[in-house]
Amino acid sequence: MRTLSKALVVAVGLLSIGVLGSSVFANTLLVGTFKLTHSTRWNGTVLPAGEYQFKLTRTQTDVNMLVISGEKQTLNVMVFAQSACDSCKTEALRMTVQGDNRIVTSLDLPGYHLDFKAPRTESAGKEDTSAWIEQVAVHVNPNQ
Repeated sequence: MRTLSKALVVAVGLLSIGVLGSSVFANTLLVGTFKLTHSTRWNGTVLPAGEYQFKLTRTQTDVNMLVISGEKQTLNVMVFAQSACDSCKTEALRMTVQGDNRIVTSLDLPGYHLDFKAPRTESAGKEDTSAWIEQVAVHVNPNQ
């Protein structure tokens, strides 16, 4: 009888892991990659140059979570319902470039547009540092 109850507990545990694993996978909305050629500031976090993966997942609230992972840095960004965009079909990461400073200002993904506040850089008051916009290609994987 003890063996049967242990086997039942193990079976229920394995079934729970399988169900939770599949529900987490089902909650993934978008996955993809992008490459930063320079260190870049994003929401106060500096991401070093390199390859990055992202995953946009549903949460149990009305806020989705965008997780950006690189070799040395991970960044979590909350995506609120207001970021949903029915007409957004492109994939692009935009940043302001001023001197050597790069700051992410927006991210477009299919169905989403996210704007980020770019703080003023220390060199913003100097004459010779006009800012320009750089766009980085984002690749969304069709098979999540």
